[in-house]
Amino acid sequence: MTTPNSMRILIVEDDPDMLSSCERLLKRAGYKTLVAPSGEAAVKELEEGADLVLTDLRMPSPMDGIGLLKWMAKNRPGLPVILMTGYGSVKNAVEAMKLGAADYITKPFTKEELLATVGRFSEKRKLESEVRKLRQEIRRTVSLEGIVGKSSAMRAVFEKISAAARVDSPVLILGESGTGKEMVARAVHEQSPRSKSPFVPVNCGALPRELIESELFGHKKGAFTSAVADHDGMFFAADKGTLFLDEIGEMAPTAQVKLLRALQEKTIRPVGDSREKSVDARILAATNQNIEHAIESKQIREDLYYRLSVITIQIPALRDRREDIPLLISHFTERFNTAFGRSVAGVSADAVDILQSHPWPGNVRQLENVIEGCFAMGVAERIDAADLPATIRVATAAHVGEVPKLTESEKVLIERALKASSGNKSHAARILGISRTRLYNKIETYKIEE
Repeated sequence: MTTPNSMRILIVEDDPDMLSSCERLLKRAGYKTLVAPSGEAAVKELEEGADLVLTDLRMPSPMDGIGLLKWMAKNRPGLPVILMTGYGSVKNAVEAMKLGAADYITKPFTKEELLATVGRFSEKRKLESEVRKLRQEIRRTVSLEGIVGKSSAMRAVFEKISAAARVDSPVLILGESGTGKEMVARAVHEQSPRSKSPFVPVNCGALPRELIESELFGHKKGAFTSAVADHDGMFFAADKGTLFLDEIGEMAPTAQVKLLRALQEKTIRPVGDSREKSVDARILAATNQNIEHAIESKQIREDLYYRLSVITIQIPALRDRREDIPLLISHFTERFNTAFGRSVAGVSADAVDILQSHPWPGNVRQLENVIEGCFAMGVAERIDAADLPATIRVATAAHVGEVPKLTESEKVLIERALKASSGNKSHAARILGISRTRLYNKIETYKIEE
């Protein structure tokens, strides 16, 4: 006997005895049932929803089993149908399967035959449900809105993101540079009810302190010398959506006071305006600073910190989740295969060993740049240890206690980087993961012709 489950089966049969018999049998087996004595009645019952339809093939017009099947193909595509038919109509049943029926059973059938036929679809449905759950779990623990990781530390981050997305409270995201703080903020926004409204990122460290209030809260015309027109500011740009304040510790103290009030009162006052205006923007903030030190040194107001940190998401450094590095390498390789139109198979074991041993001061962003640099340098089939920047190989060797050995291969890598960047030294330096000054020194050392 099939174990009880939530599958709803619609039985369509014009013979009352057969209809009643099938209903009793399926109910005893634990299924939920709906019944219809005709095709027209079945159409109405399908409004209630069903997971499987068990229908007679021959029924009085105007809608027999074939007619119902055609209606379902147009209006309920994908809903499985089992046909019940007599021996003399097997040919018609086969034709019906060409129209989309999933299976058929010939009359007279035993209860074991019916339960076995229905049971196959029940098991298939259970399996599909398990696969969906597994895929959801994989997405949750391996990749969430483009954030990749399967370590326990990253699973904790994913759980915090999902929890933060369900509420409207402020969030403070902590992590070193390059760990993906903005990606985490975007993930919170994309999973929240505000996802259809704007996500507005602001790098507080990139705005001059004298202009940050104007950029955030707006200003009135004439508020200061260069204010030639009214300006709404970032808060209004993020109205109904999310405002992400990156590097919050770089915000001027006066702006922090106004931000605190905006968080508490849901109102802002543009520079030069005497009136306050209501605004509905969720605030997510981030900093790469040590938060205790930032508060102690007055870079972040303590009261603002408490207001922002209703939910705190701490992103681990890459060196603290090395088990995620192979997954990240695969993720970036796939991305750059698409971007560069390549088919690089992956990374050699030796290269993976180097990448997993590297200290990664620049975190995920640095690893991403290294993989992109390998593609930019023209790697073809796979990324080998020799394809990695010399700076990575040397730093890794030093990190694990080996004596670093600079060889002629460094000169070759620099020449390839210059060629790939068409002589643009800034671009070549980014590919190699070194500063322009260091690149110039290397060019001088190796006497590389430009």
